Amino acid sequence: MTCLLVLVQAGASGTRSSADPIGTPTPGCTTEFRVAFVTDVAGLQSTGDADGWRGVGDALRDRPCTRARLIVPSRPSEYRNALRAGADAHDDLVIAASFLLTDAVVDAARANPGTRFVLVDPLVATPRLGNLAVLSFREDQAAYLAGALAGLLTRSGVVAGVYGPDGATDYVHRLGFEYGARYARPGVRVLGAYQPASEGAPYANPGWGAAQARAFIAQDADVIFGAGGTTGRGALEAATQAGTSCIGAEASDSSGCLLTTTVKFIDRGVRSTIVEAAAGDWSGGVAALGLAEGAVGLGPIRRSLRADMGRRLQQIADELAAGTLSTGL
Repeated sequence: MTCLLVLVQAGASGTRSSADPIGTPTPGCTTEFRVAFVTDVAGLQSTGDADGWRGVGDALRDRPCTRARLIVPSRPSEYRNALRAGADAHDDLVIAASFLLTDAVVDAARANPGTRFVLVDPLVATPRLGNLAVLSFREDQAAYLAGALAGLLTRSGVVAGVYGPDGATDYVHRLGFEYGARYARPGVRVLGAYQPASEGAPYANPGWGAAQARAFIAQDADVIFGAGGTTGRGALEAATQAGTSCIGAEASDSSGCLLTTTVKFIDRGVRSTIVEAAAGDWSGGVAALGLAEGAVGLGPIRRSLRADMGRRLQQIADELAAGTLSTGL
């Protein structure tokens, strides 16, 4: 049978479960391939966790003799217990769905070398362990495509990016965007700014993001790339108010200026990892998932591109996917 257990709540008093099995029992299953999917405390309210859980469903749908359960810890102190519960139950894969579980899943993998763990999209490097697969997404490739699109579309010859406070992800977003813009349009002027520490509220200062975008628009930038949480969304809103085009980094669809957004397909990464593990193909360490795996890219482009621009953007994407073009990161 294929079965998705819809909620297991892990708390200080133990593990309480409320399960709604999905699927049709299949006779003759002497063994099952079992997956435990552990979220952060936000559960499926977290977009990344929800995407990952969808990938679990996609991987196991119509696959006989499989079962998955969702574990939502009630507090961060329960992350380790929730992961250990998967190991104690002898689940075939225990998936830590959020970067917030990074320390907990590394500890769990070390303590349970016979259990295979997966960590989805961490923000920091992790030690290499044979029983821990780390799914890393090539955000540099998505940002490079965003920059290439901006370079192709700008009329003023000036594009700009507004970023969070110079963390690893912000660095990748900025350099990917800038390199992509310059590759698509040599000589383009690229402006950019990280959110200063003095502005406080890292990744959550839309006022600063909006002010920085307006400053770049005053310098003739006619495409704004807004990355870095609500700080970047503030830049998109300022671009909307100014009638300037914009590109978001995994942004919502609310900004009227939006040409497209960069996207990570976490569901595809989780799905492929489960399918491979179920087939006996397991490899610990970091898996860098990018355009070649269909794991990153741009969302739908909301403006009609000239045929030559569309071909050029597709050519750049194809070269990145094939490895004949590097983002420089």
